[in-house]
Amino acid sequence: MDEETSSGRRAKESRRQRLSDTWISRHRPTLPQEDWFDVSCTDLVLRISYGGARTFRVRFKDENGKTRYHSIGRWDPAKFNVDAARKAAKAFDPQTELKGKRSAKGLGHDQAWWLTATFEQVIEKYITEVASGFRTADETARCYRKYVVPALGKKLFLDLKQSDAAQLRVTMRKENGHRQADIVFGLIRTLLFWVEDEGLIDDYASPVRYQSKRRGKRKKGGGRERVLDDDELRLVWRAAEQMGGLYGGIVRLLLLTAQRRQCLATAKWSEIVDGTWFIREEEGAKGTGQILRLPPLALQILTSLPRIEGNPFVFGVFDDGEHKPFNSFSQRKEELLELLPRQLPRWTLHDLRRTARTRMEDIEVEMTAAEVTIGHALPGVKRIYIRSKFKEKRADALLRLSEHIAQIVGLPPEQGTPADPAASNVVPLRAKHS
Repeated sequence: MDEETSSGRRAKESRRQRLSDTWISRHRPTLPQEDWFDVSCTDLVLRISYGGARTFRVRFKDENGKTRYHSIGRWDPAKFNVDAARKAAKAFDPQTELKGKRSAKGLGHDQAWWLTATFEQVIEKYITEVASGFRTADETARCYRKYVVPALGKKLFLDLKQSDAAQLRVTMRKENGHRQADIVFGLIRTLLFWVEDEGLIDDYASPVRYQSKRRGKRKKGGGRERVLDDDELRLVWRAAEQMGGLYGGIVRLLLLTAQRRQCLATAKWSEIVDGTWFIREEEGAKGTGQILRLPPLALQILTSLPRIEGNPFVFGVFDDGEHKPFNSFSQRKEELLELLPRQLPRWTLHDLRRTARTRMEDIEVEMTAAEVTIGHALPGVKRIYIRSKFKEKRADALLRLSEHIAQIVGLPPEQGTPADPAASNVVPLRAKHS
């Protein structure tokens, strides 16, 4: 069999490896999902799934001669290593598995629940056990309940097909737009992969696989390249300053901090202590867990923001009787565009983050410092061996960036820099951890 298929991916059967605990710990997958067949025990398969889960499976034939797979456990070098997996694979009895498939008798309570669970019940389970810890928990739950539950909630979870999710996306494109349709489709796919990766149902595989690239979405060789030049940056800054409020603050702070839009929009006052933003760490969320000492210009903007009593969010709103993070990005952007003296080529909030990172390069902020400041993970073995929080380097990078932006937009020098060297550690903003 060829080493690679016409699409460039190695065929499953050609992914063979003499599995060892050392190899598993060091291997970095190059595909969203990989199956590695053990050379020493040909029916033992290591599946590296979406999210990085490493699960051992055993291959067998059913009564019709069709190849089946059964999960025998997660790889754990201390509790279930390669040797233990080989023993379990050799001791596996296909007849026992087939009998279990033909009847729910003998299933534990958790496994039996999945046989009759509706998609709505699984969604609520996912929201409670997983999504509730996300920075975007409220928005994630809202999307599931508003778009997915009405359309697919009554279906049995195990009966869900790829065409069900695809049809929902097609319908949503007409009614809600392409962007919202793709977001909801991604949420469905994420939930299904969670069930698969966690091994909640024996031998379950998500019917919705990875989304193919949409035609025309990106240029060959990369994504968007939009970066605002000096004149554009100056016009957008002044419009945001004139607009004020939450959106005007978000636009300027995106340029000053280079963080992701959602990370900034869901920041809490309790995370900002003595002028330092302690971005709470969330499993699976990019750019979290950072410690950023904010420059004086960013702190001035923060202190000018309107606040709602009892709302924990820096960019908080009160909607439907609840305190929520700001989420009216499209509508507010239209208002900001009307304040511009002339029309600019299309730009997005993420382009502001790209602009800030590019400016760091222009003012010669050291590469590693710039990357960790914007929340990018260190490449390769660096992320394993370099455990520094880069507090001072991050603070210096943001201070230099704020000085650069202040100069471009025409702010007085004292607004971009602290009054004296010692003042960079003493700022008026103070909040207590909740």
